[in-house]
Amino acid sequence: MNIHSTEKTFTSAAALIADYAAVRRRLLGTSPRKIVPPPAATSVETDPMVTVRRLLPPVKLHFHDAHVKAFRRWQMIAASGPCTEHILKRCQEERMSFELVVGPSRKRKIAHFRQKLMWEIKMSVKPSASWHEIGRLFGGRDHTTALHGVRAHQVRVDSGEA
Repeated sequence: MNIHSTEKTFTSAAALIADYAAVRRRLLGTSPRKIVPPPAATSVETDPMVTVRRLLPPVKLHFHDAHVKAFRRWQMIAASGPCTEHILKRCQEERMSFELVVGPSRKRKIAHFRQKLMWEIKMSVKPSASWHEIGRLFGGRDHTTALHGVRAHQVRVDSGEA
């Protein structure tokens, strides 16, 4: 690409500066104007006692996803079979969350219920279930936890506590 330019000769520095200003105006247009901020609005003082804020009660939005919970329950039953179905059924009967039962909670009420479910699975639902399988059903617990749970509940049954 060939760029043709013509030489300009200037007789003085003022002529050079004037030519530079003319080219700049032609290429860039006029120089930008300073933006003057609008005058600050005068604040109106409000009495803090006059403003009223209404506290809304917390909204529980757990009713809209029942179909999702039912689908997840069906997926768990389909994946694990009768043992998970038994755990879900017993959790519903006792009005206890499945997530609490298989979760890491160590509260006495939840732990005893979890041990009772381990005992029920080992004694009646699926006696052939291994300790590893029972531990996996309850949130990936160790086989020794399942063994301890069944033995601890058996002790409570024998002593008449359960």
